[in-house]
Amino acid sequence: MKQFISRNRKWFGYIIYCILLTVALLYYRFPSDTLRDYLQARANNLDTPLFLSIDRIKPWLPFGLKFRQTEISFKEKPNIKIFSADSLLVKPQAWSFFKGKSKYCFECLSYGGDIRGCIYFEKDRLTAPFNTEIELNTIRVGNYEHLKDLIGTHVNGILSGTICYRGQHKNLIDGAGEANLKLLDGKVDLLLPILSLESIRFNEVKIDMVLKTQKINLTHFELEGPLLKSTISGTISLKKEFAKSTLDLTGKIEPFAAFFKSTEGVYNTMKFIKQRLRKGTLVFIIHGTIGEPKIRFT
Repeated sequence: MKQFISRNRKWFGYIIYCILLTVALLYYRFPSDTLRDYLQARANNLDTPLFLSIDRIKPWLPFGLKFRQTEISFKEKPNIKIFSADSLLVKPQAWSFFKGKSKYCFECLSYGGDIRGCIYFEKDRLTAPFNTEIELNTIRVGNYEHLKDLIGTHVNGILSGTICYRGQHKNLIDGAGEANLKLLDGKVDLLLPILSLESIRFNEVKIDMVLKTQKINLTHFELEGPLLKSTISGTISLKKEFAKSTLDLTGKIEPFAAFFKSTEGVYNTMKFIKQRLRKGTLVFIIHGTIGEPKIRFT
């Protein structure tokens, strides 16, 4: 083998030169604008209410594309950004196409953190049912403007965790999946004041939930902050308009000593707590909708 390579060294040099030249030409002469226009047109012609916008596309060796400043918004409300990424690298897994399926892995820089994962399409087309696995790392949720439109209030903090989902793009709430999330060092503004508090600062929030048949089962929600600790469990019945999704949740609040100091002098609050405090905790029920929740202490 060494002798063969030695005798044909010149031809191997030509082959390597041609490969490098082809790669260089592909990179520098890549039809970025044409491909961008094609992908935008293809995505925006799908039967969805979403609009895709891409600033620029570059090739990424060996088989990938890197998107710069990618945004997804509503067609009817283009000022509402559902998703925005500074950069998005998409790498198709070539071996999956031989099985009649499609698999794309991605790495994304967005909202001050990174998102990575893979999407599997059951058939070799993007409109087919799909499975996805996503990992979130240090996402600053306060930078996600659409979150307030979804849940009706402002939340900030640093989000990490995993999400798995299986469904179809036409009706996402009919799919199935689960999420395990952790939110650190943030604050949530309350839709309704609770125990004289209009917002709650937290050190950590842990969330475990499962989606099935248009219903989220909130198996574990635990918030711990400088003033109190709270746990919530129950179900959320999803509607196409997310703010109208109905709530059936129960929870407990364990106030810390710092909470009583912060509410010292608020007579009605202190009286209310003393009447309902059981074994150091307050029990409550949440009904209504995500947009208009109703909270009742028991």
